[in-house]
Amino acid sequence: MDLQPHFSITANGNEIAESLRERIVEVVVTERTGLLSDTCYIKFDNLGKAPIQLPKQGDKVEIAVGYKQGSEDGNAPLKPLGFFEIGEFNLNGPLRSLELFGNKVLWHKGFKTPKQRSWPETPEPPQKLKDLIGKIAGEYGLEAKIAPEFESTTLAQIEQSESDMQLLSKLADQFDAVMKITNDKLVFMPKGTGKSLSGKDLDKIELDNSELLNWCLNRSFYKQVGEVSAYYHDLNTAERVEVKSGSGAPALVLPYLFADEASALAATKSKSVSLTRSFNTLKLTVIGHSGISAGQAISVANTDTEADGDWYVSAVTHCIDQQGFRSHLVCESLS
Repeated sequence: MDLQPHFSITANGNEIAESLRERIVEVVVTERTGLLSDTCYIKFDNLGKAPIQLPKQGDKVEIAVGYKQGSEDGNAPLKPLGFFEIGEFNLNGPLRSLELFGNKVLWHKGFKTPKQRSWPETPEPPQKLKDLIGKIAGEYGLEAKIAPEFESTTLAQIEQSESDMQLLSKLADQFDAVMKITNDKLVFMPKGTGKSLSGKDLDKIELDNSELLNWCLNRSFYKQVGEVSAYYHDLNTAERVEVKSGSGAPALVLPYLFADEASALAATKSKSVSLTRSFNTLKLTVIGHSGISAGQAISVANTDTEADGDWYVSAVTHCIDQQGFRSHLVCESLS
């Protein structure tokens, strides 16, 4: 089967890829699992005799990628990668080109503004993670989607002096979770579940060595941590009590005083898993695969090295240019 890279670009609802296909030099979309926005990059050959209309503030593009799969009319199904708002462009010369840079979500200014508040406002009852996320989501008109694993999680007293974006990012790191805003939903779910950011099951992608254009396995001993400990406040004894996960050196102590033993222990386990995951990373470049999304699991086979096995995709960049269609993956160990 003749697999030819194919893409669609609509600008403010109007298809532009068909009329400008010969002048589109490169299309790049990057998806991430964190609160950093997904991004796009489009480069045009901007001929002087027929200059392309420059974008205006607020212009939006929708991008989909895939293959023609041998179809003559080019109407093969493509994988939608979302809407992006153009926030910047470059005009280059003397070899004229136009470069567009877009973000899937341009955050509300208040989301990045430092705030002073307490979670909870009164010492009792303890603050629940789902309530904190729900309140922040509601302030920005978002629906909170929290995985069942976090439904009963309680938090230590938090004195917020940072932005909501920074606070949520720290909580996601603490609980080894994916935090993402997508389709007007604020999603909080464990990493490595094999589910999409919307909570739908994702098929594990199998990648054979023959599909890998290049790969690099990195093992950073600097990130290795043995024991993770935390403290909680025992109401019966009015004392701080320590709990631990893992063993050996170096040791890490979480900076929060937790409300109870279960919350403290859950935090140490999540942090231990997170550190173990970041200890091993794998970067892959594969033949273009639009089915690979940030947040899902992949399985690598037949490299005959420690790169073989299951991995968690923390970021993926899909790129179509004159060299063809390639997908660049940044992966972390699942365990």
